[in-house]
Formats: sequence, structure tokens, C-alpha cells
Amino acid sequence: MELADTSAWTNRGKDADVRDDFDARVLAGEIATCGMVVMELLWTARSRRDFSELRADLEALPQLPIEPAAWARATDVWEELLGRGRHREVKPADLLIAATAELGGIGLCHYDADFDVISNVTGQRVRPIAPIGSL
Repeated sequence: MELADTSAWTNRGKDADVRDDFDARVLAGEIATCGMVVMELLWTARSRRDFSELRADLEALPQLPIEPAAWARATDVWEELLGRGRHREVKPADLLIAATAELGGIGLCHYDADFDVISNVTGQRVRPIAPIGSL
């Protein structure tokens, strides 16, 4: 099981093989989401109907709750990045998504270099859906 970041969802369609692999993982129940990713993806809806359909589809996936501990972990990692001079390289939402996956004990799939920066601190398992910059 992996938590799929918004970047994985929005970039999967740029390559047929990546899309097929990602969609197969979704159908196999191997892709989870969380409230932050759902909110980011709902932002892409163009109509109320699109919003409702996308919301229902996303809510059908395994959901990882964003617990108070995830906020604390995200802040701890951000502070560690500050000590390394890299705190401005990652977005707060990505820190929270990564912390949610880490505390949930699952990997994270993405297409965003932020997660590689974060995993250098956390040591958590992250997997780009394709080499960064290739899509």
C-alpha cells in the first residue's frame, strides 16, 4: 500500500505505461489517500458534477487520517530541514502528506522532488511514479 500524493495523480496521465501501472494499483487497492490530497485534487474540479464524482471516487479509496501526531512530525521534519538549510525547498502540505504516510506505516508515491528531500530526513519509503523530470 502507498499513499499517492497529488503529484502522482495529476502526472500519471502523461505517459501510458505510468498511467496503466498507477491505475492497476488503484484497482488492486494498493493506493490510499488522505484529506490533504483529496482537497488538492478537488481543487481541479471544473463543475459541481465533476467535484461530486471526483469526491466519491476518492472517498472510495483507503483513507489515512491526518492525526495530530502528523502535524507534529511534519513540523519536526521541517525544523530538521531548517538545520540543513533546506526548509524552503518543500511545501508545508507535502510535509504533512509525507508525515501521514510515515506514521501510517506505508510508502508514498509521487512525482515531486519535495518527497525525496523529506525522505532524506525521515528515511521513509518514497517512490516516484517516473524519474523526476521525465514526464
